[in-house]
Amino acid sequence: MPKVRYTPRKGLVQSAGSGVDLTGGTTATRVNVVTLSDQAGATAIRTALSVAESGTIFTVPALTSGTQTITLPALAAGVVGCTYTFVTFASTGQIFNVLGASSDKILAVIPDGAGNNTAISQGYDTMGFTASAVLGSSFTITCITTTAATGWLVHNVIDGLANNVGSLVVG
Repeated sequence: MPKVRYTPRKGLVQSAGSGVDLTGGTTATRVNVVTLSDQAGATAIRTALSVAESGTIFTVPALTSGTQTITLPALAAGVVGCTYTFVTFASTGQIFNVLGASSDKILAVIPDGAGNNTAISQGYDTMGFTASAVLGSSFTITCITTTAATGWLVHNVIDGLANNVGSLVVG
């Protein structure tokens, strides 16, 4: 199989050897950032997440009323490894929840401010921010298996409130 290399003048070209060489030009990668929009009521904040959005950071704005939600993709082989990050862009004011699709569960542990955990890692239906979440509270969720009871894992948890308690909620 020929080697594929990149040049700024010609783009991708074949050459002798094997593998891929991208060192011939500038390759800048950026993380996609999407600002969610308040829906002013107890409803889905937008359509379900897609596999193509894996790696995206979603900023959650101040919410005006009701619990607002977003749904993860249903578990499947092509979903394993998909990762999404959620961060509060302001004080939320209302509850925001990330939902597992169907009966897909979320493994999560959140801090209690005393060096312990208020939620022991088990299969939850939701992970999200409380109404008192402040700017900078965040978590990342990754699909780790196609098994419904353990499909999603929450990690990189940051509770923006003093003593690391009060911004996050599981259910």
